[in-house]
Amino acid sequence: MNFKEHFEKFEADLRKKMLDDETIIESLRAVSKKHNELTNQLEALIAGLSENRKIPDDPFFSNEEFMELMGISVRTSQLWRDQGLIGFSQISGKIYFKMSDIQKLLDDNYHKSIKKAKKT
Repeated sequence: MNFKEHFEKFEADLRKKMLDDETIIESLRAVSKKHNELTNQLEALIAGLSENRKIPDDPFFSNEEFMELMGISVRTSQLWRDQGLIGFSQISGKIYFKMSDIQKLLDDNYHKSIKKAKKT
């Protein structure tokens, strides 16, 4: 093979390599674009799921949960409702208390200690 043939073969191989590199680069660009699209879709889906599963700012407790939390009987719970000590919701015989109402009941009945610490 003479120099001219050798150079032409080298040039053809180089052009083929450059074409292959461009094809690979375009494929990588397409894959990267698709990856970004899928990532954005996943982030939107996760955000939507997170929003749907968000814990309410002021959750409700059933009467059973309230009684267990406060360590009281059914009668005491009824008495506190009758006396207007705590707000509640009633749906078909089921009683529910807002956390904020439970906190208000505790705050309204909070008494600071009057005992003074001993001085040494």
